[in-house]
Amino acid sequence: ADEALPQPPAPYADRFGERRQAAAAARGGSEATERAVREGLAWLAAAQSADGRWDADRHGAGVERSIDGRDRRGAGSRSDHGVSGLAVLAFLGSGNTHRSGQYADTVSRGIAFLVARQAANGSLAGDAEFFAALYCHGMATIALAETVAMTGDQALQEPLRRAIGYTLSMQSPSTGGWRYAAGDTGDTSQLGWQVMALRSGRLAGLDGSGRAEALAWRFLDRVSSGRFGGMAAYRPGERPSVAMTAEACVCRMLLGMDASNPAAGEAMDLLAQHPPDASQPNAYTWYYATLASFHVGGPQWERWNARMQAAVLSLQRAEAGPLRGSWDPDPVWGGHGGRVYSTALAVMTLEVYYRYLPMHAQAGGRVAALAGDDGLEAVSR
Repeated sequence: ADEALPQPPAPYADRFGERRQAAAAARGGSEATERAVREGLAWLAAAQSADGRWDADRHGAGVERSIDGRDRRGAGSRSDHGVSGLAVLAFLGSGNTHRSGQYADTVSRGIAFLVARQAANGSLAGDAEFFAALYCHGMATIALAETVAMTGDQALQEPLRRAIGYTLSMQSPSTGGWRYAAGDTGDTSQLGWQVMALRSGRLAGLDGSGRAEALAWRFLDRVSSGRFGGMAAYRPGERPSVAMTAEACVCRMLLGMDASNPAAGEAMDLLAQHPPDASQPNAYTWYYATLASFHVGGPQWERWNARMQAAVLSLQRAEAGPLRGSWDPDPVWGGHGGRVYSTALAVMTLEVYYRYLPMHAQAGGRVAALAGDDGLEAVSR
């Protein structure tokens, strides 16, 4: 029974029942956003394959569009572990676990698929192509970690420990970054998923990632620019972008940066110049920018939230039929991830009001929401 479940860690506590409704109402959600989440989850549940996976290729992944002039050779068509991880995260975000909730069976089969195919070295990438593999591992690891943290399921502790161990093994010991192969210099896009995996692992009771998190600061410093270092590029030496600035801001806050830090304000200034526009959908940018804006808080959040809702809600498929409740793959990264990717990210964007306790609301503004305290003070900014 639900009553017998352990208390989830504080950052996840607003995902359940009446607390979810209250958090959505208090932080900028609405009946329209909640209806969109319900319909998005219904589509995701129907899209799950019999063996528990979400089949990336079946739902349109692996289309190469050579974004930014980079050919990733159609990566994504075999990213079942990545899109399955994202789908599970969308269900977890509204209080469904493999033990409770309307979609308990859906989550249970999804987690079972991920864990059953974990590699001997701990990787949860499955059969993903080179350019997609570590992304898939990160997404699946976060899903596994949140499941463990929300339920205390001891049977999943060892697969999670091995998955976090693989993440640690793939970090560059010199730059602190992650990319495609072990020891790669790194990029900010990859960093976000791995940092979130480490922080989620902490909430599930795993420690030992303090050094890796301190190293991640080193990489963030290398891609930062602006008067306060609040803007960020994809790789060192490149121009800052909205997506990477938002993702770096989330990472900095996860690693201990105060919401009142001028770097956060500088990041929000850049986001304000590029609000969501339904004519230019970008699920990845909107997801990270919404997370960053929500956790920084203040008047800028209200402005961003209004624009985000207008764009995201308008793009959900509303007509009767097999696509109802889903989001079309966007023209940026949607080709790689397909419809499951775009729908899961849109749902998580609309769950922002309760997925995590807002970091700016923590005591003194210091990040306690997804942070642990073992030695991170030394690298907090």
